[in-house]
Amino acid sequence: IIFELYTPPIFEKASYNTSVSEGSQLKGNYKTHDRISAIDDAHARIAPYAYQLRVILGDPLAEFGAIYRDVIRKVVPTGIYNVDLLGMRLFTRKSIDNVSRWIKTLGWKNAFQIEACLRCGLLNTHDLLSSLRKPIEDVILVYGSGANEILRLFSVALWTRSPSETPNACLARILVEYPTIKPLTPPKGHILCYQVIVTPSRILPQGPFVMPSNRLIQHFQSHDPTLIDRFMRVEFRDEDNLAYRWDEDVDRTSFLHRRVGGILREGFKLGGQAFKFLAHSMGSLREHAVWFVAPFRDREGFVNAESIRALFGGFSKLLRTPSKCAERVAQALEAMHLKIKILSYQWEEQDELEPHTDGVGTISQELAHNIWEKQCKTTGNRRKGHVMPFAYQFRFLWYEGVVVIDSLLKGIKLRLRKSQRRFPVYDVDVACGFISCGRSFISRISRAMVMALEDLGVKKETFMCLQDAAKQKVYLARDSLELFAGLLREQSLGDEFRLAFILEQLVKLGLDFAHFPFNEASGLSFRGRLVRDVMNHSLRELKFRARIPVPHSYQLVGVADEGQAYIKEGTDPDKVFTLKEDFIYACVQKCADERPVYLEGHCLISRSPLIHPGDVRLVYAVGKPPDDKICFFRGLKNVVVLPAIGDRSLSSCLAGGDLDGDTYDVYYNNPALLPPLQARPADYVPGDVWTLDEGRGDATAEGVHDFIVNYINSDVTGLLADRHAIIADQSKDGVFDVRCMKLAALYSKAANYAKTGKPVLLHDNFPKTLTNLKPDWSMPVAEVTNDRDIDYYLSDRALGHLFRSIEMLPRVQDLSQKQEVALWDPISDALAPLVQRVVDISAEELVAVSLQAEGLYVRYAREMDYIHMTHTFPGASLTEEEIVLGAIMTSCTQPRWHSYLADRMKLQSETLVRNVRSHMIPGEAPWVGRQLQSGLRNGWATWCWARDRRRSEKFIKSFSLIALGVVFDCFVGLGEPLNIRRGKEAGNFPKGGTPTW
Repeated sequence: IIFELYTPPIFEKASYNTSVSEGSQLKGNYKTHDRISAIDDAHARIAPYAYQLRVILGDPLAEFGAIYRDVIRKVVPTGIYNVDLLGMRLFTRKSIDNVSRWIKTLGWKNAFQIEACLRCGLLNTHDLLSSLRKPIEDVILVYGSGANEILRLFSVALWTRSPSETPNACLARILVEYPTIKPLTPPKGHILCYQVIVTPSRILPQGPFVMPSNRLIQHFQSHDPTLIDRFMRVEFRDEDNLAYRWDEDVDRTSFLHRRVGGILREGFKLGGQAFKFLAHSMGSLREHAVWFVAPFRDREGFVNAESIRALFGGFSKLLRTPSKCAERVAQALEAMHLKIKILSYQWEEQDELEPHTDGVGTISQELAHNIWEKQCKTTGNRRKGHVMPFAYQFRFLWYEGVVVIDSLLKGIKLRLRKSQRRFPVYDVDVACGFISCGRSFISRISRAMVMALEDLGVKKETFMCLQDAAKQKVYLARDSLELFAGLLREQSLGDEFRLAFILEQLVKLGLDFAHFPFNEASGLSFRGRLVRDVMNHSLRELKFRARIPVPHSYQLVGVADEGQAYIKEGTDPDKVFTLKEDFIYACVQKCADERPVYLEGHCLISRSPLIHPGDVRLVYAVGKPPDDKICFFRGLKNVVVLPAIGDRSLSSCLAGGDLDGDTYDVYYNNPALLPPLQARPADYVPGDVWTLDEGRGDATAEGVHDFIVNYINSDVTGLLADRHAIIADQSKDGVFDVRCMKLAALYSKAANYAKTGKPVLLHDNFPKTLTNLKPDWSMPVAEVTNDRDIDYYLSDRALGHLFRSIEMLPRVQDLSQKQEVALWDPISDALAPLVQRVVDISAEELVAVSLQAEGLYVRYAREMDYIHMTHTFPGASLTEEEIVLGAIMTSCTQPRWHSYLADRMKLQSETLVRNVRSHMIPGEAPWVGRQLQSGLRNGWATWCWARDRRRSEKFIKSFSLIALGVVFDCFVGLGEPLNIRRGKEAGNFPKGGTPTW
């Protein structure tokens, strides 16, 4: 019996050893199964390359009955075939060694792509050694340094080739389609990074993908740009590329120590290079990812993992605390987009206002202006009209956290605090990395927030009204371009293609959905599918996550009131206006041409992740400060200032938060949301840090290996949050149930594992639900249309009513070629006279730009195919609309992995869009004068070229969006007004034709 599988199978064996193996703290007598990577040694050699199964029956009648009962009847067979078997010995040790010796001679980047084809099951050793060896060597000879790009595209083509096309024919087709090749250029502060996914049975090379750079890589990149290729991001995942999941009777600890711990200790070989564990960043650890490095030589001599750790802090001085060892090097691996050099006399440490200033310092206005100007320069016109941030996240020496503008500081000044210092530092001149964080975002309530507020006395009708208003916005978006653009901005969709900006410019031209055919969102045009996907994404957020936007609410980074510091330094207290306990200050200004809004009155403040009812606090916003007193926060915008007085900080009452970059949700002018009750905040006491036993000596890389394995093993925050919500739904006491309180305490401990190194041991410590049935609102997206209703009950809590009041829309199928025929183009009709008013385009220029547009499109199409193939869940298909919107519509049982893949896809598509735009607008941003005129000429000609080819069914419509965005960007940069047609004038456009994008 042959099984063709989407993903490799999971193997387990019965466990007869109930003793606790070394490092396996969680194993108990009830663990009856062990997870294994392979059945035996022979299978272990083949499993990394081939995962299809062939079961040979010794006693056909007896054994087939058992297999049918346990396996076959649970799947739908695709057919019954007679298969001829031929033993080719494709993955013998000799064959693998022959491939390894060959690819060592081809250069690292080329070897990586060949390994990717082999390990992902796209090619076998016979293909490589017999039929493809000479063609691949010819590609390397002809394309030189660009050969790895051809091989990368070859791997994508292998995924999609028809069964009748041989690998040789597939490679020949790629060479015809791409006679020349050029890789993407990553944005400043980013790199093209090679990645590997380590599963229980395989090592899967991927990439390169665009990702933010960091201080460590930039250090060696300044020596030699090619050294980037020596660093590898490694992710540990299950066979389906999701995070590890386990049945309760499976011993996961010993398996993780064998597989994950084994890779961390021993490293792995790939493409002729031996990679060793280096470190992890705090962000990558949450994604179960770490960094590996292959040894190399540069001007500093021989460099390997140990020497790099020593260069950036090492482990030697941190004694027996593995979490601190890991954190020290992790700081060098954190991404930081912008750097400004700070001299030793320009920074100092200031006193703490304990316990209120944990993680926050101050910065002078002049230094903040320098940071903002540099950010504007690197992003061009995209920050035009934005409000300058008043708070910045930073990393400097061994300090990190947030700094907020103090108007009393003069010159270039950075004042930090002891709570921001992670390790001892020395006075040196060094670059400081900054990320602006002083922007306001609309706040949304969540499942946990709804559950807590309901038990604190807020009526469920309040939530229903908020959801109805949000639902109305979603449905109205299909009737108006202006409302559709507003929904895009609210949901942060299409930012990479500047979709909302483009729609807003179309509105200024007087255009609306009425001027296009298929003006219903159910229409099968590209625009119709975009509208439908935006609506479905918004409805999914409402239905399955209860993420309901709240009017007059803001998500703001938290800072402390430094007025108490003024008083401590000698200023008369009567002359200083400061915040009292449970008082806050917030002033919100979304863009530079809007008036600031001072929040005044009773507000609700919270912080995510919210799990304890005391994490929601009632506070009072003071409004605009008086003019006759010194006030630290006068003029601060888009931050929430918390009081620096009292025995306990307000931030610590909000889910144990601090001020090192945490954001807080402030719900203003929503009296129905203010609960009549308040719960006492939880005691978020910092846990003890795990230290090694005396006999084990000081912490080393091996201690960090165990720390990472235990993190993956004890990453149970999602499990705890889900169990908390279900018990709260089932219990008459709601979130005040003693089991919920216990889960809240466990959640806090689990969330702090990266700092303490102490895992949460569930076992018998895990509270049980009242029934095996789950509330209907906990139903995964994938099960809504399945016959699984018997597993769920109708919840009478607010979450249940919110869930059942939303109906999802069906996905739209692709449009046929006949329906896409363009008869008339209202956008071109409206823009043509405006373009002609600004620039003259001769016929020769139009032909020249058309040739450039054709080359750009070929490049764009190949990278879109690559994004499509590398960001698709098993068994699903990614659409062009999903890439444009930056939202993966396929459901996933693990939201964190779904979010990570969508974020990576957005970064890839943003880089692609930037590369295409850079060929239309010459020079670097900010663009002026002739650059903008040239950009307008190129953008318009490219738009016209694409317009004439949109009739093709295979044409990638989003290419037109990039050209149209360039046209509108140039109009804005040149200060040229668009004709605004209103009233009857808007009706002058004829209705007909088809959508143009």
